[in-house]
Amino acid sequence: MTRIEKNSRPYHILKTALVGGGVLFISTISPLSGTLLIKKLIKQYLKDKKIRKERFLQDVKRLQNRKLIDYVQLPDGKIKITLTKLGKNKILTYNLDHMKLEERPWDGKWRLITFDIPDYQKNARNALRKKVRELGFYPLQKSVFITPYECENEIDFICSIFEINRNNVLILEVGNFEGSEKMRHYFHL
Repeated sequence: MTRIEKNSRPYHILKTALVGGGVLFISTISPLSGTLLIKKLIKQYLKDKKIRKERFLQDVKRLQNRKLIDYVQLPDGKIKITLTKLGKNKILTYNLDHMKLEERPWDGKWRLITFDIPDYQKNARNALRKKVRELGFYPLQKSVFITPYECENEIDFICSIFEINRNNVLILEVGNFEGSEKMRHYFHL
């Protein structure tokens, strides 16, 4: 399944539907009327003061095919967009600002994350480093972090957001290592 990238048009449709309580009514006849949320969403589809209705409907159809939304074009020209449970989970799960690792009972494996990101992507490298710290990873070195929790989906998502080649980030699962008692204490295991 392909990912929805942050700040893409489909991402904004999902996010706007979530903020709007899970249901949006959008008029395709007069797109500039309505709430500020809808105006902000429609701005992405404006070009030369005309709405790109075809592009909007394509994005909505793709989201419907992925079972993230349901939409119906009403007889009065409005489009009713309803966020599905899967769509709500997708947008909430991958909201970068609120992302957390799921703390499950420990399976005895450590996840060691190491990365070697080129200098021309220095900002992306620093953003990755900052985000893994925010997620609670313990820094072993400047580009080596450890956690007892599964994190592959989160690392994949962070890499896609910051446009980091995933081949430059390695996740190792290790059973035991020198200093693991200190880590067990740090993570309260």
